[in-house]
Amino acid sequence: MSKNETTSDICIIGGGLAGKTAALKLAQTGSTVTLCASKPTMVDTRTTALLMQTVTFFKEIGIWDKLYEKAFPLKIMRIVDGSNRLIRTPQTDFKSSEIDLEAFGYNLKNADILKVLEDAISELPNINQVEGKVQTVTSQGNHEHISIETNEGLKTVTTNFVVGADGRNSIVRTSKSVKAREWEYPQAAIVVNFKHDKSTQFTSTEFHTETGPFTVVPHSNHEAGLVWMEKPENVENLLSLSAPDFERVLEEKMQSFLGKITLLNTPKSFPLKGLVANQFGNDNWALIGEAAHVFPPIGAQGFNLGVRDIEAVAETLSRYTNQENRGQHYNRSRNHDINTRTYGVDMLNRSLLSDFLPVQMIRGIGLHVLGSIKPLRKYVMKMGISPNI
Repeated sequence: MSKNETTSDICIIGGGLAGKTAALKLAQTGSTVTLCASKPTMVDTRTTALLMQTVTFFKEIGIWDKLYEKAFPLKIMRIVDGSNRLIRTPQTDFKSSEIDLEAFGYNLKNADILKVLEDAISELPNINQVEGKVQTVTSQGNHEHISIETNEGLKTVTTNFVVGADGRNSIVRTSKSVKAREWEYPQAAIVVNFKHDKSTQFTSTEFHTETGPFTVVPHSNHEAGLVWMEKPENVENLLSLSAPDFERVLEEKMQSFLGKITLLNTPKSFPLKGLVANQFGNDNWALIGEAAHVFPPIGAQGFNLGVRDIEAVAETLSRYTNQENRGQHYNRSRNHDINTRTYGVDMLNRSLLSDFLPVQMIRGIGLHVLGSIKPLRKYVMKMGISPNI
């Protein structure tokens, strides 16, 4: 075998949160793992809310203790009607103590999670990392062959199983001729981090507005991140504001509940799109994370759904040691969870955009019922964290 050829039991394509988490988990099963990813071009300044099932998973793979010291607990999920519509709903608070949890989850900086994952990966001798751009993924018998363009030239990885963790433009999905249902929303998301005078009191607050959710997730008692869904035609004007003017707009949108706002970075935006692959796995390959599903950042569902993908891949490879059709078993195991979550987030987002009075009434009645009926509220909270809790 030449220096440009590598063999392993599993090859993971993609070096983001999902890819590195999958590499660590699958290597801990004793398999040899090759992780293929391009070098990041910028530091990831975003944060991710890890729900409790994901926290439990991180404990199992041995990295939670290092993450915990940087994590901020989310104990209350608050929904506030921030619209000017005829039908408005009362504030609804969901408290983790109602379902006997210390917190719904913990918010962490992506850069901190990645650093802990990278340190853990570097300690395992059965993970080989190849830095470069994946060109093709092809099948030959019971093996997959991945060609990668690196600084040293073209390299080839031969493996028994491929995991595509390479995002919405997945080369694995494309190479396997898997189509995806894609759609666009009449919204763009503005993201920014800021500090504030008043304490967050461990509360994540989601304002429901005519243009979609306006969500404030705390990083600490006096720092938070914002995901603001707005009409695209309004985003350019908002991003052109000076920092003091943008801060005043935020304070007004948040009804000054956090006091004076000071930006910590420059606001950025991205268009909102959705995607669900028609197939999540087959033969000797599987799609996880945003290679399989993409939807608006509502309710901290994205990465947490991806972690359940990783758990399912690990269980599939452990249970079905025969190489044939392992991807099909994975596909069946993920179909219901992924499609249910995608549909739920999509319907919630679209209900906020609708000016149709009956839709507003149904949403308002639904939130009122959730706030009033304790058993139903507890059930919804548990399902929001995980379908298995």
